[in-house]
Amino acid sequence: MRTRIRAFFLMCLMVAAAWTALGAYRSIRSPWDSELPGDLYRSLTSQAEQAKFYLRAQEGRIAVYPNRRGAAPEKITGIELSTLRAADRAMLLHGIPAADRQSLLQLLEDLGS
Repeated sequence: MRTRIRAFFLMCLMVAAAWTALGAYRSIRSPWDSELPGDLYRSLTSQAEQAKFYLRAQEGRIAVYPNRRGAAPEKITGIELSTLRAADRAMLLHGIPAADRQSLLQLLEDLGS
């Protein structure tokens, strides 16, 4: 009888360990593992070559980059990626172009609200 009780508790502990391991895996998996909204992203990047700025993810926040590859960010905003929708986070991983300062400010306002 005592062996059955121990076996039952051992089984409960094993289930709890498996459940905890699954939770740990989900927490370290990238929160931006979502599919890029293709049509919306294509409409934003149609004029990407002429864009003066790019919005990208940097240190868990939105960063403003000049339209030069490999350049350092001009500014890292206070908008945290964790507060954004999954589609917005996915687009930021690829970079969202802004044609000029006005469209940059509009994008930041949209993402920040």
